[in-house]
Order: sequence, then structure tokens, then C-alpha cells
Amino acid sequence: MSNVISYTAYKTAKGAIDPLVADIIDALRANSGSAHRQDVANWVVGRRTGKPLKATADEQEAIYAAFDSYLDAAARRRPPPLLCKPLGPDSYRWALTSAALDLFEKRRSAPAIKRAR
Repeated sequence: MSNVISYTAYKTAKGAIDPLVADIIDALRANSGSAHRQDVANWVVGRRTGKPLKATADEQEAIYAAFDSYLDAAARRRPPPLLCKPLGPDSYRWALTSAALDLFEKRRSAPAIKRAR
């Protein structure tokens, strides 16, 4: 058991991002920056299982709760949020913010680090 990370401990660690939120960000990046929340949930489950599966109701609720929790926490923090609901608070469409798109574009275009041999 020593090599298993406790999800609760990881979630509460200072500065740690919820793994579900990281998967949501990956899903949105894979879908050109925005998608319906059901498509995001299916993508996350498919990525975690390695099979194209539809998310169960419990999995959907966990993913939706992680997204909402992130938005609540991001509203109280200084750095700009990476996720948003672009069509309003009642929308089921999720998207990466312009700050997230800028961040990932900078990382993609950054020069590779050459390693000494």
C-alpha cells in the first residue's frame, strides 16, 4: 500500500490540483478548448479505463462536482482561472479560459531544454 497515493490526502495538499480537474483540462484541450460536460465526462472515463466508455451517473457526478469545486475555489484566488462556463452559469458547456489557452500555448512553443551528455 505504500505506493498508492491517497486521493483525499492528494486533494487537500497545498497547491495540489485535483486529478479530476487535471483530466477535465486534458479533455478540453483534446476538444479544442471547449465541450459539453457529458462529452468531457465520457472522455475522462475513457482515458482512465483505456476504453471508449460512457460515464456512469456516479462518475459524472464526481466529475461535475470537481469542476464546480474548482470554479468556486478559483473565484477566491488571485491567479486567473483555467476553466469557465462560457455560456453562463446555467450552461452545460465547459471551456478553457483565455488564460489557460495562453498558458498552454506558451508551454507548447517554449524551446526544448537541451540535456548535457
